[in-house]
Amino acid sequence: VSQKSIPKVASGSPNVSCSGSSKEHHNQPFPGQPIKRRKRHRRKHVQNQEPCLMRGVYFKNMKWQAAIKVDKKQIHLGTVGSQEEAAHLYDRAAFMCGREPNFELSEEEKQELRKFKWEEFLAYTRRSITNK
Repeated sequence: VSQKSIPKVASGSPNVSCSGSSKEHHNQPFPGQPIKRRKRHRRKHVQNQEPCLMRGVYFKNMKWQAAIKVDKKQIHLGTVGSQEEAAHLYDRAAFMCGREPNFELSEEEKQELRKFKWEEFLAYTRRSITNK
C-alpha cells in the first residue's frame, strides 16, 4: 500500500506545478489576443464656454441648468439661457432650504418666497420657466 501511495504523490507534484502555470492563463481571458482597453469618454468642451463658478449651476446640452441637492436627491430647478439666470434659480431654492446663495436676494423676493411651501415653490419655479 505504501508503494502505491509514493507514485501517486510523485504524479501529484507535477500537477501542482501545472496548476501554477494555469493560473498565469487566468490573467488573460484569451491567450494570444491583446487585452482591449476601454476608452474613457470625455465630455466635449464647447469652444469659448465660460467656466461655471457658481454653486448649483452647470452647462449641459448647450444650456445652463440649475439644480440643488435635498435629502441626498438632486432636484432639477430649470434650464435657462445664461449662467446668471441659473444662479438666480439656485439662489431662490437655496433660500428655501436655508443654504448659502450665490448672490444675495432682495427683501421683496425673500418675502415672496416665504409664502411658499417647498413643493409649491418647485411647481411655481418650473411653471414660470416654461411660460418664458
